[in-house]
Amino acid sequence: MRQKKTKDDVTLVKHIWDEDNDRWMYLEYNMVHKIIGLNFMQGDEYDCFKKSWCISDEGLTHFYHQMSCTFEIEKNSVNTVEFINKCMWSYHCAIRCYEEDNCN
Repeated sequence: MRQKKTKDDVTLVKHIWDEDNDRWMYLEYNMVHKIIGLNFMQGDEYDCFKKSWCISDEGLTHFYHQMSCTFEIEKNSVNTVEFINKCMWSYHCAIRCYEEDNCN
């Protein structure tokens, strides 16, 4: 069972603009520089991103950690932001398939 993080666990927050993927990324780190929270917003409207997307998406974060363990070699073959983007695209596509198409 995962232990729920607290606000005190977050020691660093980064907002990263990724022009290639047209998205703002929200990353939370703990004191050992481990990613403990993720979210993203497509598009470049930074004010909207700050207002509505700067909170961890627990499903995405769990998915990222699972992908990090499952695809450790792939994770270590690219930079962190690139791997996070791969996870974000995969997560988004899976959710979209489930919600819109019921994967039929």
